[in-house]
Amino acid sequence: RQPGSAFKPFVYYTAFATGRYGPDSTVSDSPVSYPDGYEYYSPQNYDGSFSGAISVRNALEVSRNVPAVRIGQDIGLNKVIDVCRTLGIRSPIEPVVSLPLGAVDLTPMEMAGAYATFASNGWYSDTTLIVQVTDSTGNVLLDNTPKPQLVLDPWAVASLNSVLRGVIDQGTATSARLDRPAAGKTGTTSSERDIWFVGYVPQLATAVWVGNDDYSPLGHGATGGTYVAPIWRDFMQQALRGVPAENFKPASEFDRP
Repeated sequence: RQPGSAFKPFVYYTAFATGRYGPDSTVSDSPVSYPDGYEYYSPQNYDGSFSGAISVRNALEVSRNVPAVRIGQDIGLNKVIDVCRTLGIRSPIEPVVSLPLGAVDLTPMEMAGAYATFASNGWYSDTTLIVQVTDSTGNVLLDNTPKPQLVLDPWAVASLNSVLRGVIDQGTATSARLDRPAAGKTGTTSSERDIWFVGYVPQLATAVWVGNDDYSPLGHGATGGTYVAPIWRDFMQQALRGVPAENFKPASEFDRP
């Protein structure tokens, strides 16, 4: 299903990894049109307004659409797709102008696995449902123990984590707040057919999707922040019971690309 704005972190990570953008960089939230096949595509924000010059941090915290599309065009959508592949996403992806807004069908497993790489500050492990199988005597019959590899730029990931913390602290997902540092992103598709929240703490990433099997709309006002973020929060509170709180590594610990 389409992830909507939950796709934006892949765009912003790619931008940070170029070294030309950071959380405090300024981007224009103003009307713009791009050729798209035989027509022109003019991205709109959820509320129909424009904010003018806005920081990357604020643009992602409140999920402005136009800045994400502008940045996608600036850095190149094929680079964004390359990052998605690095993060284990295997579903077909086309470099359409609206890709930064989630114009692609992805699975919750792909989204959770990709965000898990953000949670671990750039270390990727293949997603698996079964870690290990042993027989009655302890002999290992199947071993899928994760073998993490550093696949992302640490500064870019740490910068993204800082911004995505703001999504929960003062952005579109305040209903996802935990009693510990957490980061994540809401997603709401047009006509409210698919709504998401994908979030994480350093030890655990979780994707929650809500929608109808027949693709019918959920109804006006159904957003990732209002409906799905509380589900994520309730699950994480249970899953993290007894797990010590950890902080994300700050970008200041790493060299900027």
